[in-house]
Amino acid sequence: MSRKRPSRLPKWQEWSVYATLGLLIVTGLAWLALDWWVRIEGEFGPEHHPAEHVALIVHGIAAFAFLVVGGSMIPVHVKLGWNLKRNWKSGLWLGLSTIVTALTALGLYYLGEDSLRSAASLAHWVVGLVIIPALLVHAVRGRRGA
Repeated sequence: MSRKRPSRLPKWQEWSVYATLGLLIVTGLAWLALDWWVRIEGEFGPEHHPAEHVALIVHGIAAFAFLVVGGSMIPVHVKLGWNLKRNWKSGLWLGLSTIVTALTALGLYYLGEDSLRSAASLAHWVVGLVIIPALLVHAVRGRRGA
């Protein structure tokens, strides 16, 4: 009989992380692809595809859900993992990446100056892409009993 690791997430929480982060990844990549490479012919020339706006809305909703799920892990999973000194480096990278993407998302919404908004945009999607391998490394190391 195998013993359950004390810092292991309950199944509902684990699947909530995967579902919300998966939706964030899909909608974020969809937005990037549509913004960079897809234009439709509009009344006054090339315009953004309408799906770009939909991807952005779903991305924002998924981000709120992901932050709620992430916050729900702090009292037990994060605290226990930190105290046990298990898998803390990859967890720290994952947590910091999440904080940076949340802060840059606020910047995208509230910054008015174009140069600041462009910097926030670049940081947001670059760090957002970093979250993918950060979660994979954290999950794999956690399963191995880091």
